[in-house]
Amino acid sequence: MKSTRARTADVAGESTVGYYEYGDSAGIPVIAFHGVPASGAGFAWAEEPAAARGIRVIAPDRPGVGLSTRRPTGWTVADYAASVRQFTDALGIDKFGVWGYSGGGPYALACAATFPAQTAGVVVAAGMGQIGEWASADDFEKTDRQMLDLALRRPWLARRIMAATAFAAKVSPRVAVRSFEGELTSSDREVLESFDTPAAAMEMFTSAFVSGPHGVIDDYAAIARPWGCDVAAISVRVDVMHGSEDTMVPLAQAEALTALLPDARLTVWPGEGHLATISHVGEILDRFVASD
Repeated sequence: MKSTRARTADVAGESTVGYYEYGDSAGIPVIAFHGVPASGAGFAWAEEPAAARGIRVIAPDRPGVGLSTRRPTGWTVADYAASVRQFTDALGIDKFGVWGYSGGGPYALACAATFPAQTAGVVVAAGMGQIGEWASADDFEKTDRQMLDLALRRPWLARRIMAATAFAAKVSPRVAVRSFEGELTSSDREVLESFDTPAAAMEMFTSAFVSGPHGVIDDYAAIARPWGCDVAAISVRVDVMHGSEDTMVPLAQAEALTALLPDARLTVWPGEGHLATISHVGEILDRFVASD
């Protein structure tokens, strides 16, 4: 896998946005939204598939995550979607696809709801659902369930837990990968083994904490509270893609989202888990070049 260096952009009202680019620098722009806890560094596996399809994948770090400036607490998923337009304006991009993976799914949906005219394709892969709407906090695996709760009730404790976990992952990525494997299916463990090194497998996580844990916990809080946009009113088609054996975000959330959206297509990857997005990255990117 070929990684690419981090970049930054000065954005009005946001100060600095850190982001990563993969694929064809002159290709079709697709904004990729990382999961939580993660960062834009987590899409290195999209480099070659994106280049082969003439796609420019741009993966920004959310506020306070990685190299991006933190914003005051209390922002919503919809608030962040509005800032995405400022970011794309800063890059000189008017129309673009949006691709949300896991905890990035809410942000892709918010973009489609907020500025459909600028949205050229929407993919939600293994996307987290909106708690209290078509998802429950109890649906998620232990770590996410705990962080979604603590991010709202005891953010100081959530920050301490995440900071300690991130430090341990940086010092001993091999041990961190082994611990992470305990929450995964056999198919997901096979995906993890495809990374060159444990450090490469953990880069999406460790890179999120360059400026500390605050941004990651703010991200959890935004997903845990009402998103601030009407997903059911999205007018553009959304491709929803999900592994049938996902233990981190259950398939039922993808099915419920598909039923809620006016125009959606559900693709289920039989027998695969949360990391199936990595195995099926070519299939995902094809959605942004397909004519149907």
